[in-house]
Amino acid sequence: MTPLPPAGSLPSQQELVESSQALHTQLSGIRAAMFSLEAESSGSLEAVAPVYRASARNLLHFIALHRQHHVGLADQLHRLGLSSLAGSDPHVLASVDAVLTALEALGGIAAPVRPASTAPDLMASHCSLLFGAPASEPGIMVTLPTEAAHDRESDGLISELLSAGMTLARINCAHDEPAVWHALAGRVRRLSADLGRHCRIAMDLAGPKLRTGQLPCLEGVLRVRPARDRRGRLLQPALIRATDRPPAEAPGADVVVLPVEAADWQTFRPGDVLRGRDASGRTRLLMVETVEPRGLGLRVDQGCRFIAGLRFERPDRRGVVVAPLPPEPGSFSLAPGERFWLLGEADPAAREENGADRPAIACSLPELIPLIGAGERVLFDDGRIAARVCEAGQDRLLLEVTAARGGRARLRGGKGINFPDSTLPTPALTAKDLQDLGSAVTLADMVNISFVHAPADIAALHRALQEHGREDLAVVLKIETRQAYEGLPQLLLEAMRWPAPLGVMIARGDLAVECGWESLARIQHDILRLCAAAHVPCIWATQVLDELARHGLPTRAEITDAAIGAQAHALMLNKGPNITAAVRALRSIAHDTLRASRTDRLLSCLAYRSNCPGG
Repeated sequence: MTPLPPAGSLPSQQELVESSQALHTQLSGIRAAMFSLEAESSGSLEAVAPVYRASARNLLHFIALHRQHHVGLADQLHRLGLSSLAGSDPHVLASVDAVLTALEALGGIAAPVRPASTAPDLMASHCSLLFGAPASEPGIMVTLPTEAAHDRESDGLISELLSAGMTLARINCAHDEPAVWHALAGRVRRLSADLGRHCRIAMDLAGPKLRTGQLPCLEGVLRVRPARDRRGRLLQPALIRATDRPPAEAPGADVVVLPVEAADWQTFRPGDVLRGRDASGRTRLLMVETVEPRGLGLRVDQGCRFIAGLRFERPDRRGVVVAPLPPEPGSFSLAPGERFWLLGEADPAAREENGADRPAIACSLPELIPLIGAGERVLFDDGRIAARVCEAGQDRLLLEVTAARGGRARLRGGKGINFPDSTLPTPALTAKDLQDLGSAVTLADMVNISFVHAPADIAALHRALQEHGREDLAVVLKIETRQAYEGLPQLLLEAMRWPAPLGVMIARGDLAVECGWESLARIQHDILRLCAAAHVPCIWATQVLDELARHGLPTRAEITDAAIGAQAHALMLNKGPNITAAVRALRSIAHDTLRASRTDRLLSCLAYRSNCPGG
């Protein structure tokens, strides 16, 4: 290709013609590759529902365009004042043909006869099908809390969310039960009609729960601590209500209830001092402040930890004995370099060949253990603990910790497990999902399928929907694994075989764990572009305005993240005490972001600068 002269200088007519001809040759080759891939995929295209056929064809053209890295192509086109094809994702062929036509005019090339290529606005119609409303602004999906189903006061929360801008109510089938889901859906339907607010209902199928098994419970410990200032001086002693009977009503927030064995309470007097050793072995003094019919009001000026069987007594040996305390969930701590077992059996009993004990925890899907190989990574609890397989067996894996948040982290039961290096055949639909689908088909406008990673998962879901007579129900693919991300084109083509509305959710939390947080920005951008090419609406999910929803104030980073997320067609918020404020803020951010992207906004800024002194 004849390079154009450096920026700032004008090319000669000859240079312009030669460069245009070279670019035309390169772009014609790309166009031929697009049709070649389309021909290779003719079987897949024929299987696609007519409503999605143009979108599937454009997706294949997009893939062909980006299969090779065309060094300098975009810059050369831009230098000629032509489209660089950067924004051509929704209409690849029409954009390429438009550029070829311009190059033919610049280079004096005889224009071949091409079929007219059009670029219909399919994304807008697909958004209307999925969300039930024009996509003038991104929709806002909110995960409904369980308490919104229990009492009349929850009507206020749902009304507030609808008034603030919620357009999609999400019910997570991983929690609660059908009765709660019915109550939530019924309230959303009733209140949205009363308020005249459009809101659709989405139900998440939980998918296979790959989690750690429960560990043996630990001995219950009750901790009390007095309030001190920053120099360690006592501000307020810890107040304890020692009783042999559970109180009928909760004591004040600053009073701790300590269960003790029955005693002759009337033998105690205010001012008595009970001495004993706490769970750490340190001597502690408990001062009697009040005597009650079934217990004592105590105070302690030092931090104290109680366990069952501890005795605190006066010099005459009269005192109280701590009763059994509720057990605590089992856990063990891990640091880099330490090893532990991941078992396929529920019994966490494993020993190293030299006889020394190692911590062990079970896996909720033991059938996966034989499929994991040595050297592969295993991540726990959203990546808080990272490990690598040292030894792989049929029923257990010996893991060595490679990283732990804070240098040492505790591993508990019920925490998520990820195998980012492993290809696992686990189907996305479980027996529970198929059962929950019976509720979803009557309550929801769309169903979100979790942990989808293979075309067979989508086919299984549509078979189940057909059995319920709801093949028209919208389906959202949750992209949560590396396998799903890398196979997204195949997943989209499979989903397009059915004419039902289709969407994609970018589940960024799981993707960050599976693919590494440093790759997340590229991955979410890739998914947005692939979905734009397929004219499939996208939902931007995980930790959107999370600090604002939970604590009332956003971070600067999440404000920027929400603004970037406005590129998607909907954004998802999780639960939190300040969720209504988060909905309002998200709506404002999305509106401002879209307004700022318009040309009139840019021109008004330039006009302002030109009127400034020195502008």
